[in-house]
Amino acid sequence: MYKISNYNHFQPWQEDYFVAFNALSGAVALMTGENYSRYLAISEKLSVSNHNNFSDEDNALLEQLKFGKFVLPANGDETASLKFAHNLHRYDQTTLGLTIAPTLNCNLGCKYCYEENKPGRMNSDTIDAIMKRIGERADALNRVDINWYGGEPLLALGIIEELTNKLLDMAKEKNFRYSSSMISNGYLLSKDNVHRLRELKVSILQVTLDGPKRIHDTRRPLKNGNGSFDRILENIKYASDYIGIGVRVNVDRNFSEEIIKELLDELVRAGLQKKIGVYFGQLEPASSVCANIADHCYNANEFSQAEVKYYRLLLDNGFHVQKLPSPISVYCMAQGIGAHLIDPDGDLYRCYNHVGIKEKSCGNIADDFDFQHPIFREYFDFDPFTDESCRTCEILPICMGGCPSRRIDRGLKGEERCETWKHNLDSMLDIIAISRRREQLQKEQDAELAREKL
Repeated sequence: MYKISNYNHFQPWQEDYFVAFNALSGAVALMTGENYSRYLAISEKLSVSNHNNFSDEDNALLEQLKFGKFVLPANGDETASLKFAHNLHRYDQTTLGLTIAPTLNCNLGCKYCYEENKPGRMNSDTIDAIMKRIGERADALNRVDINWYGGEPLLALGIIEELTNKLLDMAKEKNFRYSSSMISNGYLLSKDNVHRLRELKVSILQVTLDGPKRIHDTRRPLKNGNGSFDRILENIKYASDYIGIGVRVNVDRNFSEEIIKELLDELVRAGLQKKIGVYFGQLEPASSVCANIADHCYNANEFSQAEVKYYRLLLDNGFHVQKLPSPISVYCMAQGIGAHLIDPDGDLYRCYNHVGIKEKSCGNIADDFDFQHPIFREYFDFDPFTDESCRTCEILPICMGGCPSRRIDRGLKGEERCETWKHNLDSMLDIIAISRRREQLQKEQDAELAREKL
């Protein structure tokens, strides 16, 4: 027999439909009103009977519900399963995820940046130490994932090339999978660099455009004060044919729907409407370095409401909405023993917000790692299953307690620590349903046109 999942979410949708979502599986589906009524009847039967007294129609729907994990075996324990997956990820030693900053130097002078801009590059001793540590674990590894970071990582492309070639050789020798991504400001993403990155197996690249040209150029100027928008946009246009590009837009209270619409118009004119993903980042006073922006930052609930407005604008302007409420095992690298952020000196960190802040380092790649280091333990030890509000939350599988840094560094309480899904799930599911329905209809139209041409 079966029981209803604790992580189901249903909401009315257009034309007598319902959006059905299960946070544990990430399944999102449209359900007719008739099937929703049948689901309620099945739920009632499951709650009062251990006997299989379902009609053929009930059983047909039940199979679909089982597939999406909307129902589960009566002896199943979702919380235990989720906790097991969480701990499996936390202590996994078959996957190594490294964020590597080959330099903290940057060619932009962003007003809100939390990083201290420092000259210098990773030297050969640190490169050797990284390879030595990976080599020590290589026989047990199934996968190595690298995210190139900075500063601006393209200022140290030679170091990225050297490390990548060594890693690819090791991957071939030790038979583990290798993948890489990059976070870049995009200014140095020239045609030659795009093809170099392709050769170096960089498949995903995040670039930030902070609003339309007139806004971006004031928030993310070059060091000499000149604007960066036009060149970044041209680089994205070329790169998007070869590398997956995600455009992040950092928003705060200074933004509006008119400003976002202006940016989207510029992206449409550049022919990028169907070629890139666009998502919105909450600008936060992550450290004392960026405390000067605190008054302009949204709190969690404010940002979640702004996010809804901006994703509706994406939808209304023909962009795909790629943000999905997907299940996760851990929130971030701070909660796993197999992930580290490495700065140019080889110092190790548990959070992007801390890179280059030496008092936040929990060791060096050249030394044996101390899993009892107080900074490591402080971020690693948070367990959402020991927090009553998290453990009983219906969206725990897609949040897993939220950002540890918000709890530890900023001391946030209650729902301020939660992911925005806590505040806007209904609205975002409506947007996602519309986006997926449009994609489905477009595929059907394309298929019909193809048949007509035969």
